[in-house]
Amino acid sequence: MPASQRTQTSIELPVLDISQTLSPSSLSSLSVACEEWGFFQLSNHGISPDLLKKLQFLSNHIFMLPSEVKLKAGPFSVIKTYTPHFIASPFYESLRVSGPDFFASAQNSSEAILNQSNSEFSDVLKEYGSKMTSLSKRVLEIILMCLGVADLERNLSSDFDDCQGYFRINNYSSPEAESSKLEEVEEVEGLGMHTDMSCITIVHQDEIGGLQVRSKDGKWMDINPRNGNLVVNIGDLMQAWSNGKLRSSEHRVVLRQCANRFSMAFFCCFEDEKVIYAPHEVVGEETSRLYKPFVCADYLKFRENSEKGKFEKVGYNVQHFAGIK
Repeated sequence: MPASQRTQTSIELPVLDISQTLSPSSLSSLSVACEEWGFFQLSNHGISPDLLKKLQFLSNHIFMLPSEVKLKAGPFSVIKTYTPHFIASPFYESLRVSGPDFFASAQNSSEAILNQSNSEFSDVLKEYGSKMTSLSKRVLEIILMCLGVADLERNLSSDFDDCQGYFRINNYSSPEAESSKLEEVEEVEGLGMHTDMSCITIVHQDEIGGLQVRSKDGKWMDINPRNGNLVVNIGDLMQAWSNGKLRSSEHRVVLRQCANRFSMAFFCCFEDEKVIYAPHEVVGEETSRLYKPFVCADYLKFRENSEKGKFEKVGYNVQHFAGIK
């Protein structure tokens, strides 16, 4: 859609200041956001701008390499950490870094792509991964409070003790424009509509923006970058664990500017062998179960079909896999 014909519609999500004690009013607005949108923003999160800038700078060196070099870690390689263009989108490429040993994961990618280890790159990714792991567990504890069940966060937080994390460093190429002087281009999808497989996802997006969430009535709403905040969204695993009380919303990335877009998404997931089954305290006495029990790894395999280099099954979610009809 040309910029002249575009209707700008954005949503003001509640902001959770994680450095402060949560007030009743803040918890109420956060609960509504998790139920209605599945998204909120996070401030004073402890991830420094300098760390994010350094990570982006070092990552850009990888993304600027020729395709044949990056494909040494691609879908048909041994490690499969690099997702090239034209798998998820013509404009999208990413590098996956897996925990709990983020340093080793980064080193494997560095050695495959550069034929040498890069300790600075690996050290920075280790620091980011470690900080995001701690942050995600703090956020999970607060989200449990949103369910409104007495002592739930204390009694059931052990369900999340063994959660694992990984993150994707995402690079979106600039769409072609009729003129390089144009600041805006016809809107295109940088990454199509999908839900996340995680318990929660924590996203850093640069000033370019482009992240959109789909409302319950099908409208796309912009989530604009805001003052260094991170964006948190509920994933499919948490939607199933909460028996649908917390919403895993469809979202996408659109590209509107003649500029590359950079983002990082940290995915906090249950351990592979975890059986996802909503606790009785969450379901309640008068509510029917919406999901069959399922093993976390089985759902991830359903979504991460790597056959012939495919990316996630865009459009499929936990309802298709485990929903009770």
